[in-house]
Amino acid sequence: MLLLKRANELLAENKLREAEFMYKSVLKQSPNNGPALFGLGRICMRLEQYDNAIYYLKRACEHLPKMLEPLFALADAFLAVGSPVDAKTVLEYTLSVAKHNAQAHYQLGQFYLDYGFIEQAKNVFKAGLDCPHSTVTAFMLYELVQMSSAKELPTYLAILEKLENEFEAPRLKAVVHYALAKCHEQLGNYNAAQDNYALANDTQLLMSEFRTVDMLPFFESIKQHCGKAFFDKPSDRVKTTFTPVFIVGLPRTGSTLLEQMLVQHSHVGTLGENTVISDKIVPYLFKRNNAEFPACLDQLSNSMLDHCRLLYVDEIKRHRVSEEVVINKLPANFQNLGLIHKLFPEARIIHLTRNLNATAWSVYSNHFAESEPYFCSLSEFALYAQAQSDLMSHFNQFMKRDIFTLSYEQLIAEPEKTIKQCLSFLYQKYEPECLEFHKSKKPVHTLSKAQVRKPISTQPLEKWQRYEAFIEKMIAQPQSDQTTPVNL
Repeated sequence: MLLLKRANELLAENKLREAEFMYKSVLKQSPNNGPALFGLGRICMRLEQYDNAIYYLKRACEHLPKMLEPLFALADAFLAVGSPVDAKTVLEYTLSVAKHNAQAHYQLGQFYLDYGFIEQAKNVFKAGLDCPHSTVTAFMLYELVQMSSAKELPTYLAILEKLENEFEAPRLKAVVHYALAKCHEQLGNYNAAQDNYALANDTQLLMSEFRTVDMLPFFESIKQHCGKAFFDKPSDRVKTTFTPVFIVGLPRTGSTLLEQMLVQHSHVGTLGENTVISDKIVPYLFKRNNAEFPACLDQLSNSMLDHCRLLYVDEIKRHRVSEEVVINKLPANFQNLGLIHKLFPEARIIHLTRNLNATAWSVYSNHFAESEPYFCSLSEFALYAQAQSDLMSHFNQFMKRDIFTLSYEQLIAEPEKTIKQCLSFLYQKYEPECLEFHKSKKPVHTLSKAQVRKPISTQPLEKWQRYEAFIEKMIAQPQSDQTTPVNL
């Protein structure tokens, strides 16, 4: 069918309005056309029209009974409207009709993991290993080795060693090596773990199309455009009905732990790691001022700022966050503190820090989907960490009263005292439920989603020390010795 083929091509090109017209033309001729319904559902998802997406995807599932993709999309739509119970029902149904499909196991297992049902996630992932191997097999094993006992690991080790030879794609090889490293680490084979971590990171670094040094002019330009004149320029002292809170810092400094502790408070909600500033607010300012970030901050009119605030409030409404305090825990928002200050002069900034070697190793020893250089090279990370520290020092000159700095080590050593200090900074009284965070079933989508389901442990403070000599050697490695980036 030519119309349907053209609609699919337009959707692939992200020409959503044209694709929508084509799909609806198909439905005029054939009202129950499954692919056209699925196409409209995907368009609604991209446009964040989630109620419409649910309508179309439900119908698509009815008329495409042998396809799993509409079911996965429907589950995502239910999650987007804050209905995890319906998403769970869809994913459990999907697995019931596709018991031999690894992807069905992986999707349901990830849902269980996100919502704190660790044992159920483990059982689903284990069952998924009996399915024919596919790309998600490596990802299931990566999760499994981190939640299994030592006696189970030799079985997973054997499968991983087999997959190492089966997979050719660099991204999959990297995941396999991360999983092998985690497996060897838990078995006490630290040399083998270190070797596999190195292989995983080197593989990812090859896929990175830039280097951290390329970012340094950008960080310098933020300082130039958000300097004394920027902060001295008068702007509206707007009052909001909520307290905006931004947890910033380097990755793997404890932002998920802190967030989960804080959201147990009756007056605190969260947007998670939300990208509304970079995805919606900055593009709007770019169009209005015809300038890239941060130059687009040079001409901020009150009307522009009002529109940007509405974009942020719309995001809060979309996530159905109704609490008085609203957290955004995207670590990279440290780059946006100047803009945040103009949008929300009363915003509270929590800056998390951690021992450099410990942070570097936590990043290096975990798989990030993005192949960005500071995620997969210790020396690249050290350069990024220095740039982040310099930029925070810059903003501290102008926003000292609005920034509360605390260390991960402090949070682990004195959780009650630290949370009390945080809540005082947020104008809230302490509630003891904050220390019961590990019992919560609130969703967590970061790398720490399994870790935060356990009580606070001092183990992360010590784990990196086994690799201290390797860390220091690699951090000191000159940038010129790094693997050259390639375009894949």
